[in-house]
Amino acid sequence: MLGGVPVSLVGEVRGEGELARVSARPAQILRSEYAFLLDHGVDAPTIAHAETVAQTWGVHPHEVLIAQGWVSAEDYYRALAIWCGTSFKSALPPDEVVAPKGPSPRQCLAEGLLKERMRAQSYVFAPDRLRPNDLREMLVRLWPDKLSLATPQSVRTALHRQFAATFARDAVDGLQSRHPGMSARARAARWQRLVLWLGLPALVLSTVTAPRGTIWTLTLLLGLLFVAMIAFRLLAAFGLARDAVGAAQSKERIADRELPIYTVLVPLYGEAHMLPSLVAALRALDYPAAKLDIKLILEAVDRRTVAAAQALRLPANFEIVVVPDVSPRTKPKALNYALPLARGEYAVIYDAEDQPDPGQLRQALAAFRAGPPNLAAVQAKLNLYNAQQSFLTGQFTIEYCALFDGLLPALDRFGLPIPLGGTSNHFRVSALRWLMAWDPFNVTEDADLGIRLARHGYRCQVLPSTTYEEAPARFIPWLKQRTRWLKGYMQTWLVHMRAPARLWRELGPRGFLAFQIMVGGTILTGLMHPWFYVLASLELGGGAFLEWPDSLLGWPFWAVAWFNLSAGYLAAMALGFLAVRKRGYRALLRQVPLMPFYWLLISAAAYRAAWQFLTARFKWEKTEHGIAARRAAG
Repeated sequence: MLGGVPVSLVGEVRGEGELARVSARPAQILRSEYAFLLDHGVDAPTIAHAETVAQTWGVHPHEVLIAQGWVSAEDYYRALAIWCGTSFKSALPPDEVVAPKGPSPRQCLAEGLLKERMRAQSYVFAPDRLRPNDLREMLVRLWPDKLSLATPQSVRTALHRQFAATFARDAVDGLQSRHPGMSARARAARWQRLVLWLGLPALVLSTVTAPRGTIWTLTLLLGLLFVAMIAFRLLAAFGLARDAVGAAQSKERIADRELPIYTVLVPLYGEAHMLPSLVAALRALDYPAAKLDIKLILEAVDRRTVAAAQALRLPANFEIVVVPDVSPRTKPKALNYALPLARGEYAVIYDAEDQPDPGQLRQALAAFRAGPPNLAAVQAKLNLYNAQQSFLTGQFTIEYCALFDGLLPALDRFGLPIPLGGTSNHFRVSALRWLMAWDPFNVTEDADLGIRLARHGYRCQVLPSTTYEEAPARFIPWLKQRTRWLKGYMQTWLVHMRAPARLWRELGPRGFLAFQIMVGGTILTGLMHPWFYVLASLELGGGAFLEWPDSLLGWPFWAVAWFNLSAGYLAAMALGFLAVRKRGYRALLRQVPLMPFYWLLISAAAYRAAWQFLTARFKWEKTEHGIAARRAAG
């Protein structure tokens, strides 16, 4: 008896043919604790190869067998149960199993343990980190408790059903519960509401009654911020010009056995057509398959993508996570929902269309190990693989080159807060969980999280590795995406400026100024940029342009305005030119002088974002992906 059930392990009677087959097997495989798989369709060379790979990867042989697809998880655990003399549960209906009392959802997921409902001392266990001999010894020690075996996936699925309501509640309310002032869901601060309801009417009244003085004052105040933005762009351009070859990458390759489990979180919505290319890109990652924990995060209402994912023959290290349809229906809520299921010490976010550098996970891990203890996030650079598709994709590429090759590395060099990009963010999972991860009510959850990490004393760095993605090639999809980004920046600025004095203390003067430049400056540039042309048109129409005192505004205003505009254009163009040239995109260099026209489109998106902020603050306008690939295929 073993664990209270009959055991039939090594002493059963075999026929002559069976004995002949056993005797022909290599002696080293017969001595292996995985020799029981020989009776279940796995041959001796495969077992021997798995044991060799396992030593290289630093995992158990059965993890290699399952991850490489040499045996299915169900076949392995069924064979293991037979060998151990216990039962195997191929399916775990909700009415038959329940989570044990006491452990938290995270503990249950880590231990892979369920209790059979209405049966005392009967449990279901998924021993994914136990070797067969260790499991047999454990079964002996647990007698008279009965332990049935199941696959880790089936146990996680059952636990996911048990705790779905808890995960959903924490995904939506977790941040606001622990850090009430950090969520975009909460009301604006009193001073912000006063500015909105009293300051704006006062500004309108002042503009009507004293237009010259009001416009001069606003111009001088905004000019200070714009001068700081211009100076920072010039610093970034100088850094690009000086570092023509880019940051040096570590040449030392971390041994496979030293690599930890790495979780890859991929939120998808309405992207069934992207699944084949996405799976191929993730399978190309240079990382041991047995140490990759890939979560495809799908929305329950998106039945087409769910069905397409379930129809695929996904590798064993892929897991489908279906998010219940609870409000808000946003990417950060989906990520929060899946985070408790993450098994990795580190995690990365990829989008459906992403094509990351295959070695990116190793580079990120090397950066974490070489960085300071408070390094919590590493941002890979983003770029576009459809730069030549249209004017918009060309300008988008120039913008991305300037941001990820120039501005963010400059923030990194000076140790300033980094508003993260929406994808290819690599995190320490422990830091994510401590901060309650993403704000489900912020539509640029990435930028918000980067600032929140800095406020809590964590560092972010930029990784010299690139992920390529797709830019919208048509105006309407581009406008919707840019509206969401700018609306999210408005949310982020208001959230972190609820208590300006506290933000100053937590970020320091330099960090506070960097936040105003990167977040506040992005909003104000979009909103204020077209007014220069409006006022210039009015002056020209009146026939007194730059004439003093007949002009409405006069040459002092226009001197400041022209300096800000021309210096801003030149600094942005210089940075874009250097960044594009460094990337080798010579065909885009002729588009750099067209950046002012692109900025006017951004202004249109900024005003649309301001209106949507007032009327549909948490609305997530999804960007359609895969258009460039479909066009190329056609």
